[in-house]
Amino acid sequence: MKGRNDYLLEPKLAWRNVWKNKRRTVLTLLTIVVGCGMIIFMNAIATGGHEQMITDAVEINTGHIQIHEKGFWENQSIDYAFVPDDDLLKMLSTDERIAAITKRVNAGALLSFGNNTYAAMVQAVDPEYEKRVTIIHEKIIEGGRYLNSDDRTGIVVGRVLAKNLGVGVGDEVSMISQGFDGSIAADNLKILGLFDTGNPELDQALVIMPLARAMETFTMMGYINSIAVKLKGVDDMSSVRNDIIKSTDAEEIEVMGWDDLMPELVQFIIMDDAGAYITDFILLMIVAFGILNTIQMSVYERIREFGVMLAIGTRPSQVRAMILYESVYISLIGIALGLALGSAISFYFSIHPIDYSAYAEEMKVWGVSTLLFPARVTALNLWVTSLFILVLAFIFSFFPAQRASKLRPIQAIRHL
Repeated sequence: MKGRNDYLLEPKLAWRNVWKNKRRTVLTLLTIVVGCGMIIFMNAIATGGHEQMITDAVEINTGHIQIHEKGFWENQSIDYAFVPDDDLLKMLSTDERIAAITKRVNAGALLSFGNNTYAAMVQAVDPEYEKRVTIIHEKIIEGGRYLNSDDRTGIVVGRVLAKNLGVGVGDEVSMISQGFDGSIAADNLKILGLFDTGNPELDQALVIMPLARAMETFTMMGYINSIAVKLKGVDDMSSVRNDIIKSTDAEEIEVMGWDDLMPELVQFIIMDDAGAYITDFILLMIVAFGILNTIQMSVYERIREFGVMLAIGTRPSQVRAMILYESVYISLIGIALGLALGSAISFYFSIHPIDYSAYAEEMKVWGVSTLLFPARVTALNLWVTSLFILVLAFIFSFFPAQRASKLRPIQAIRHL
């Protein structure tokens, strides 16, 4: 029966062997530290950047979640409207995960000024509630203003739409559309401000008008087309959406998260993640082969030593265990230092995000409005990175360890 000291023999020998060749051990540690740190930092930048892109996208207009009558999002027609019941509104207003909600009336319309006529997307809102969900009021160009609760006939329009119509702040435009009851909806509205969101689709088509006025103009009779929901945290989207679905009539109401509302953003994130996974794989392979090289060289230099150990009765399994312990020691030290390095760099960039403001105009061409990319380290990032490096180190070290355990003592002792 093995005593306590027998079980500690291989770990003790392995720890001494790790530092026999300090230079090689330090170089291997540097490979692991830099590789581990880079993986953590790059994943942190990807996580933080994606969250910032989602936040920027939903804050402009969509919100994290939208509630409509089934079919509205596909058809984008004023005909798809509903009256929100009291239970739904109470649930939305009392849920601690929800920051704010806003009711909307949406309709397609034609705007005219002089001889110019352009198609527009009318979005009627209660200004005070809308400001809690979206940030278009922060995008108003100097010289104009956003809607307030007292406005009746005022509107704000996108910068590109105003340019196409040839209008400015203070001009009055004519609007014609279809009412909810099938009648013709027409109105004369005064432009109070122009906004520049950086989103080409919104800037060239969106018109925001007061909800109270839209109720009359479009003969809504208390109906609305959508409720936009802003959450306190992006990660709560799925759970909140599921809870809302449970509390509504699934056959009449559709509840859509930002991933349903903006599939192009989801595709971009998926493509970006794919590139990040490839980079992570390359870095992991560099680390793994660095460990393999170290262990192989260590085994090759100590063939005679292993031959002597086997000749005096050391079991092959003990030789194999000792080498694997060496790999684990180097990996654990490297991972610990790599976690510290990656977390420290990520923390710095969480406070000082990567700033692309100097390239704002160029990025607008590609429809990208996010200019600040912060880093965010997650526990999953740390655990997965550590686990992958440790498992790969064990796997890549097993083969030279197995080779050492299979040595024939006499041949190994004679090895030069």
